[in-house]
Amino acid sequence: MDFMLISLLIYLVGTVTIVWPKRTELAAHYFGMICSVVASGLVAYSALMYLLFPSGSWLVDTYWGSYSLQADAWSSAFLLLTGVAGVIISIYAMDYARGYLGHRIRLLSGLWNLFLLSIVAVLISGDAFTFIVSWEIMALVSFLLVNHEAGKKKTVSAAYQYMVMTHIGTAAIMVAFYLIGSHSLSFSFGDMANNNLNGFMKDVAFLCAFLGFALKSGLMPLHIWLPNAHPAAPSHVSALMSGVMLKVALYGFGRFAFQFIGMDVFWHGLIVMVIGLISAFLGVLYATMEVDMKRILAYSSVENMGIIFSAFGCGMVLYAMQLHSICVIAFTAALVHAVSHSLMKGLLFMSAGSVMHATGSKNIELMGGLIKKMPYTALFTLIGSMSLSSLPFTSGLVGEWLTLQSFITLAQQAGNPELRLLVIFAFVMLGLTGATALGCFVRMYGTAFLGRARSNIVDKAHEMPVFMLVGMGLEAVLIVAIGVMPDILVNIMQQIFSGFAVVSMGTPLGIIWGGSGHYAIYSPGIIFAVFVLMGLFMVAALYRSGTFVRKDVTWNCGTVPTSRQQYSATGFSKPLRRAFEDILTPKRRLTYLRKEHAYFGRKLRYDLEIPDLFNDKLYKPIQQLMINYSSAFHRVQEGSVSIYIGYTMIAMIVVLIWGVLL
Repeated sequence: MDFMLISLLIYLVGTVTIVWPKRTELAAHYFGMICSVVASGLVAYSALMYLLFPSGSWLVDTYWGSYSLQADAWSSAFLLLTGVAGVIISIYAMDYARGYLGHRIRLLSGLWNLFLLSIVAVLISGDAFTFIVSWEIMALVSFLLVNHEAGKKKTVSAAYQYMVMTHIGTAAIMVAFYLIGSHSLSFSFGDMANNNLNGFMKDVAFLCAFLGFALKSGLMPLHIWLPNAHPAAPSHVSALMSGVMLKVALYGFGRFAFQFIGMDVFWHGLIVMVIGLISAFLGVLYATMEVDMKRILAYSSVENMGIIFSAFGCGMVLYAMQLHSICVIAFTAALVHAVSHSLMKGLLFMSAGSVMHATGSKNIELMGGLIKKMPYTALFTLIGSMSLSSLPFTSGLVGEWLTLQSFITLAQQAGNPELRLLVIFAFVMLGLTGATALGCFVRMYGTAFLGRARSNIVDKAHEMPVFMLVGMGLEAVLIVAIGVMPDILVNIMQQIFSGFAVVSMGTPLGIIWGGSGHYAIYSPGIIFAVFVLMGLFMVAALYRSGTFVRKDVTWNCGTVPTSRQQYSATGFSKPLRRAFEDILTPKRRLTYLRKEHAYFGRKLRYDLEIPDLFNDKLYKPIQQLMINYSSAFHRVQEGSVSIYIGYTMIAMIVVLIWGVLL
């Protein structure tokens, strides 16, 4: 408890860089980052010790009048995630954020500490009031961080779009809290856990809670703010928002599901699972169409949050089916993949910041060959891309393997044709998501780092300073460590659900699950042994056949290949774009820049735009409808005092008539 409260105080001290003298802005920046590293380290240590050595008491249990701070095992999982990300990304930011010298860097460092403080405060809130206040501070500070480069029009637009959407979500969460709290002795979480809410109002509370937290986590169709906010924010801010803030939404929804609303209603879990699966596939589909590196990662966050919520929804369905002994697999999958995604996305947003720092661009179509200029960044980006593609020996495969076992377990327990069809749908969507994710990150990594330079911006590229490399390297090491030894993380997260029976989970061999009717094992050791045997067989076969390798220029009909003849990112994604053209609705535009001859010497430009389906079909019509209604109401505001007095008289008459009728 002491360490956790001390960490809050250190974060608060870190915010004073906002008022430091401008002449010491670099010292203020380093001071702020050191504060965030130390405080985040204390948060991670406290949470890890609590999870490794559970004592049965609260991690935090403090009261100030009607406000309270409390943290249990569910909070501790997310505190661990927040602390680790806070340490690593702050180390990275020591060098990265120096690019903002002379551009409000003191404000950036102070808000960074306040952002981490607000996230921790949300996770240790013990009542609805503390939660909402902390949630609002988190929303406001993240808005200011997204809007840090306010001189750019797109940045301002993205920041205010994010602010509007996040407040819609906050309103929904407040309604859910009110409905539950009004049927409880008080608004403390302990009393709200014993609420007597039931029937229709319980369903309304669930829908409001899911709406609010799904919007914050970026599930479709509520994701519209996410692909705009991430490219606008500084890269270390994007890393924290995607790696941590989105997971806070999972924390909040889990708090409602486990403690306030319960999971005994079958269709509640069904909605969460289906929306999660749809978000996962559509998120990675849109990611594969993008050429902006940070928008690719933003849509990938939609995908992975969809996977996390689909696993959580599967657990809710299993629980509603009274299968309390095996629903633990799905909840563990959600937590493990949340930790994994925090590491993966933190690493790749830091990599994107490094590439932007080196080239001045986020457009992968202008890159190519960066592996020669930035070998360490290329290696770390490769590890992150492999993990997001769920390849062996990375943490990404662990979470998705557990998610797949969750759906297999549900399939074994499906007692009616409708549920079996749902499970088939889940398998299809998860399979499409995994295959598309592999193509997405092969496309991103290959276009940016491999091949030849596609433009002259690559010429000035260079490797990153030491703190940026250390930050990316630490994330990469953790990703590989979890992929090679998954049992440690799985067992820690599994213990959080100690109230459920556990069939089997992490062992030194890997992960063993027997709840689906037969034993399934994921063992990195076995996979490694198979790879070694295959490699030895291939080497022996090549040696015996006398095969040799000769380096030469690729044959190109007698001409020397140029960088323009490489596959572009747009060309790589064309087959998928054509297959899902009805969903993506691509808009193509061909512009002739020079047309000196009917057939030869023509210079043209090909532009492709992939509009967001929900933006065009849902949000723009709603926006236009609101504008039309606003115009109609404007007609009654004529600015005439006599007309306003008339309105008042009419209102009084209506009230009098209503009173007589009652």
